[in-house]
Amino acid sequence: MTITSTDNPLAGRVPRRAAQVRPAKAQAFEVKENQFLQITDMNGKQVACVIMFNLHDFDEMLSTSETRSANNALMLRRDDGIYSNRRERLYTVIQDSVGRHDMLMPACNARRYVDDYGLEGHRNCHDNFLNALRERGYEIDPDRLPDPINFFMHVAFKGRGELDIREPLSRRNDHVLLKAHIDTLAVVSACPQDQNAMNGFDPTDILVRVYA
Repeated sequence: MTITSTDNPLAGRVPRRAAQVRPAKAQAFEVKENQFLQITDMNGKQVACVIMFNLHDFDEMLSTSETRSANNALMLRRDDGIYSNRRERLYTVIQDSVGRHDMLMPACNARRYVDDYGLEGHRNCHDNFLNALRERGYEIDPDRLPDPINFFMHVAFKGRGELDIREPLSRRNDHVLLKAHIDTLAVVSACPQDQNAMNGFDPTDILVRVYA
């Protein structure tokens, strides 16, 4: 998908924070109202799993179901909103060079790797999120983490509604750009899934920038 915006929404803005999220890791980013969150697939075919909270009230958080309902769509499109469990708009999708993301699958967790692949102790997005929050001084009950938006994840649908996880369509330096409408805490995990096609069987880095 080609970006067709006639202007540059980042003109005159500077990165307030930039971080390269390594495979199997996550980092938390404070993104204030009217700032921009840019998520870039540095090498291609890498999923960025993202959860979000109201920075001042962690009882308000990303809701993928409210986002699907508000946009009347299974997948995010340019100009769509990203909504909270209170149906408040957290972000708007300003740019998207891929056009294929997932809002159906939960974050991978340790149990999933045991059940699906017989692997104990595999790194996973659920634990990555908790570790990243703790590193920034935030303690959240593990059962209260919201389901993520899986940017760049390619989930197709089979004839009877089965989900088919395929390699992402994202290429080197493809990105999404989101504009914040309230003060948020966004947590970004470079998904460690290496047992199926989700990351092309080879997890790599995600670049995150916050523009003020």
